[in-house]
Amino acid sequence: MAADDVGELNHVQTLKAAIHFTVGRTCEEIGVELGLSFSKHVIATLSEITCKQLETYSADLEAFANHARRAVINTDDVKLLVRRNPDLTKHIKEMADSMEQASGKERKKRGRKPKNAESPAEASEQTTP
Repeated sequence: MAADDVGELNHVQTLKAAIHFTVGRTCEEIGVELGLSFSKHVIATLSEITCKQLETYSADLEAFANHARRAVINTDDVKLLVRRNPDLTKHIKEMADSMEQASGKERKKRGRKPKNAESPAEASEQTTP
């Protein structure tokens, strides 16, 4: 096994351990609120399901960006990913809007120019006597 493979394996294990820890904490909090307890097996199963779902999400996001001929995943890709969950879609849209306002950038619209717009060549011909 190459050094890169070992580093990648350690990285994946670290991420899975963090997810397992977070799922365990979340189950603990919900358990306190509802008066329930979750077995270690249930927490491990939820952690594994979460990891698999995140793998699917990352593959989908990569596919969306590739389809748009981009190397970077952007907020449009995330919005497309969550489009079937109305509450999450609303939340992501609000977050994206607030991030755009905070950065002071306006979103560029892509698409065709209106038919009545002149090309730069036509504009220069009209101004020349």
